[in-house]
Amino acid sequence: MLKISSSMMDNPEYARAAIRKIESYEKNGIYPGENLILTFETQQNVLDFKIIEEMIDRYLQ
Repeated sequence: MLKISSSMMDNPEYARAAIRKIESYEKNGIYPGENLILTFETQQNVLDFKIIEEMIDRYLQ
């Protein structure tokens, strides 16, 4: 299980690069929601660690 955390999604150049990286993972058989956990945050929308813990628990069941 891979996890990608993108904390600069409000930066357009960074967001485009993150999307290209996700597309690369998909081309190699790694898919969000199956064997890849994605998280995103911006300077105004900080990551909620409670949600992350719940996601990990759900995927590891």
